[in-house]
Amino acid sequence: MSSAAIDAPADPSTEPAASRSAATASGAERTLRTPPSMGYQPGLDGLRAFAVISILLYHAGFEWMSGAFISIDLFFLLSGFLITALLLGEREKTDRIDLGQFWLRRARRLFPALFAMLLAVSVWIALWGSAEQVSQAKRDIPWALFYVGNWGQILGDTPYFAPEPSMFRHLWTLAVEEQWYLIWPLAFIALTRRFHSKRTIVGILVGVAVVVWLLMAWFASGGSAPLGGPPATFEGVDRTNFMYLATITRSGSLLVGAALAFMWRPWRSPRAADAPVGRYLDPLAAGAAALLVCIFASAQLTATYTYQWLIAVGTMLSAIVVMAAVHPAATGFGRIMSMPWLVAIGKRSYGLYLWSWPISVIVGATNGSVVRFIWAMLISVVVSEVVYQFIETPVRKGQLGQWWNNRAPISMAPVAGGALLLVSLLTFYVSSDEFDPFVGGETATFDAAAVDTNTSTDTGNDDAATSDAPATTAPALTPTTATLAIVGDSQANALAINLPDGIGSTFPTVYNGSVPGCSVYDDGTARSEVDVNNNFVVCQGWQDDWAYGARGADVALAVIGGWDVFDVVVDGQTLPFASPELDDRFKQELRGGIDAMLAEGVNVGLLEQACMRPVSVEGAGVPALPERGDDARVAHVNGLLIEVADSYGPEVAFIDGPEEWCTDDVIANDLNMRWDGVHVYQPGAKLIMEAIAGQLLELAAV
Repeated sequence: MSSAAIDAPADPSTEPAASRSAATASGAERTLRTPPSMGYQPGLDGLRAFAVISILLYHAGFEWMSGAFISIDLFFLLSGFLITALLLGEREKTDRIDLGQFWLRRARRLFPALFAMLLAVSVWIALWGSAEQVSQAKRDIPWALFYVGNWGQILGDTPYFAPEPSMFRHLWTLAVEEQWYLIWPLAFIALTRRFHSKRTIVGILVGVAVVVWLLMAWFASGGSAPLGGPPATFEGVDRTNFMYLATITRSGSLLVGAALAFMWRPWRSPRAADAPVGRYLDPLAAGAAALLVCIFASAQLTATYTYQWLIAVGTMLSAIVVMAAVHPAATGFGRIMSMPWLVAIGKRSYGLYLWSWPISVIVGATNGSVVRFIWAMLISVVVSEVVYQFIETPVRKGQLGQWWNNRAPISMAPVAGGALLLVSLLTFYVSSDEFDPFVGGETATFDAAAVDTNTSTDTGNDDAATSDAPATTAPALTPTTATLAIVGDSQANALAINLPDGIGSTFPTVYNGSVPGCSVYDDGTARSEVDVNNNFVVCQGWQDDWAYGARGADVALAVIGGWDVFDVVVDGQTLPFASPELDDRFKQELRGGIDAMLAEGVNVGLLEQACMRPVSVEGAGVPALPERGDDARVAHVNGLLIEVADSYGPEVAFIDGPEEWCTDDVIANDLNMRWDGVHVYQPGAKLIMEAIAGQLLELAAV
């Protein structure tokens, strides 16, 4: 649809004089009777400040703001309310909606700051970023440019909760809002043409919002999508990702904001300041704000209840504070939200939101460090203020066009320099390779002759150790002895993709069923003493991944332990490492994964967790975590693995790994063996496979 007038009156020049006179008089009367417009509402900027401060604290990783993601729904509701109020005001004043001007105003408001941030961060990544950050930027920038970053994360298998966040991860919210700005004006025109009763329109909008929330609650509870809709294709973390990021599922707050704009317009009444409702709005708004703060301090983004009811409740509370912020009778709440410092932050909330996240990632201020958070915020305030004063404001006020029209002749050098920069960036990112830190190192060849076939795996069958039955021996080593599946965490992935040359002589087919970043949990957070957290919500459905990866194999090797030497926080409660509660949880969850593979008819080996010698290297995603270098913790994990294996029959065994990881410092610290002291390259995989091949063959023959 073009920017032609919508619902425009007839052209006066084509009408008779009498009709034109009547129309002129009618137009003058309509102008006199047009109710006051909303005008500037400083309280709404105060609410923006309240929301953006909350989200900045949430992005910083502070535990006491774990639920501040709900402030995004306040932003969404504000957008729905403001845009609809502006559309209603324009329609009442001019009998038309100029779509072209509407979208141009949105572009002037949003594009300059976004493009400035994308350009600056892209340059920083190209000059100083890691190979992983370059790869992430190459993936994310195209989605961001077209305001579809939320769908890029959904369809690109990029969990919002991943432990190695992209610098552009936060742009999903802007994508949702921009898609709303494109679609809602068209829907607004259709609704106001079809229905003349605002009450009917409000009912439709609220009804659709309720349907959205009910469907989201259904999805969160494990229900299938009606008619095989999009959520039906997402399971586990992918379904949570969809619910959190999708425009459809997050539209409830926008729709309620739009409905509120139709029904709550106190600025139109000259007596609004004296309305009795003011006596109730102040305490209601104060209570709603207090409840929002409680939610910010306690909710969990990955909890099922968040999608079953909390987002809807957060939206309703947000509606109450917005109603109070724009009502002249709510003098107390309005005065608080209109405090100059809050208003100033609110006016800059867009830029603060844009810049603070990539700066926080660069500074390392995303894991609850107060000092790093302060540094990140100081830098963000300065950068966003410069952009606000010299880019956002001039463009929004049209000063850029005025400057261009009145400019003096200038050299083409700056223009050429800018073009060269853009071309250079484009060339750099297009030519950059996808980053995979697990691939590399020297090649190594598997020596089948070095395999010890006279090993005896710990099958967990204690009676067999004292039985008079004749001992069994491992089957002869042949090129087609066994099909192997490797499941587990990122250590399993490193082993599977770096198997030594020639391994096919013993294991002609090897399946990779690893789930990097995951242990045996689908909730909770592993927490290191160096402020590094790993959220296991990304591991939802890991048992199914193990079972699928092992399907068709003779034996499956489970490689875990890298994320099992930490304290784990579950629903706000810390389970200390080696505590009975955490040990029981680990064993129970591990048995679930083993049972899933046994159901596929696959025998299971639990590989001994190697002594780790972690170092900080590019691409590791996390720094050297001291807990991993604690051999006593590793030994405790191995004790749990043995205990679990002993609880099964001969179909499950504990697999002894190479002792050199713990006894030979040269090998243990060789980064050619393990590129970060934890994950193997081919030489490390060769060491492991030559030590365990005989045990695996014996287990496969059980």
